[in-house]
Amino acid sequence: MVVKKNGNNGWLVDVSNGFNPVTLKQRRIIRKGFKTKKEALEAEQYLRSVELKERYFGAKITMDMLYAFLREEDIINHRKQSYINTQENNYNRHIKHYFEKVADVSKLQYDDFYDFREHLTVTISKNTKKPLSSNTINKIMILLKKIMDVGVRKGFYPSNPVILIKKLPINKPKLNYWTISEFKDFLELFTPEEYHYQLLFKVLYFTGMRLGEVLALNWNDIDFSRNTIAVSKSVYFKKGVSYISTPKTKASIRQIVINAKLMNELEVWQQKQYELLKQFSNDNCTDLQLFQDSPIPITKDSIEKYYHSVLKRNPKLKKIRIHDLRHSHASLLINQGEDYLVVKERLGHASITTTIDTYSHLYPSKQVALADKLDSLF
Repeated sequence: MVVKKNGNNGWLVDVSNGFNPVTLKQRRIIRKGFKTKKEALEAEQYLRSVELKERYFGAKITMDMLYAFLREEDIINHRKQSYINTQENNYNRHIKHYFEKVADVSKLQYDDFYDFREHLTVTISKNTKKPLSSNTINKIMILLKKIMDVGVRKGFYPSNPVILIKKLPINKPKLNYWTISEFKDFLELFTPEEYHYQLLFKVLYFTGMRLGEVLALNWNDIDFSRNTIAVSKSVYFKKGVSYISTPKTKASIRQIVINAKLMNELEVWQQKQYELLKQFSNDNCTDLQLFQDSPIPITKDSIEKYYHSVLKRNPKLKKIRIHDLRHSHASLLINQGEDYLVVKERLGHASITTTIDTYSHLYPSKQVALADKLDSLF
């Protein structure tokens, strides 16, 4: 390893780590143009640890280096891009700046990570302008644990103190949902020109699909002969650009049978959309989003803004989130006497436990019927 002056051009770093066992070429990296010796030494450590992947106890490793390793692993393991983006957002927003002055994370101890979690409890969310929720803090700590686990696997330090920090308790949030009567009140707020938006919300309410799943649908996903919608993808947006990915879990890939009236409405809308957009699409417009009414694709942000503008038309209507239409569908099924398994399959939950934990309180108690049965025994 060499860190030395490079004439009048600052400092130079020249690092190597033996030979590649396959190609027999020397593993060597040269970087120039560092203004100070300190910058060159920091670069040497980064190049040795991250790019040459040299493993040894006692190496000075930063949080940025570990996160670079984790991101590389996620890409190699084909983690969903939406997952990587969310993880990167949490890292940049909450972890990166807090630990940026730490020259060697192997020196951090349990108390240091506990203090970080305490710091999170008084951090204000940029989105809600409220303190971070316990659920959000737990997710950030899970990410931090994953980052520190990388250092253990790479041999930079022997153990990960973050695993000793317990999760914050989470109060089960109260579910918000609309009854069928409340949903009908919502539908009455739309004008005839807004029919395609109204139809989008009908699909959300009567299928329990996630908004990202609905926005990823095109007409190839609709089987009019079997009255089914094939859910096999989801859309996410980053810096105004849409990306199609797989749904949240494997169980989210599903076929949803919908009622005949809703399917008839989709068929009528398909013809209207064709007349509106045939000049902007392929021969039969099958590549269009289901609810597009212009050449510009519909985004989550545009639907959110539109949804809230419609809600303002009736101040008396209970305010719920778009995601709560999914809970509304589950409530609708339960009130129709459907069991947990049907709800699980419609919503695409990965586990029946998720369905039971989320909706068990909506099921009517059977204790009265049980008491009556006991009465009949004597």
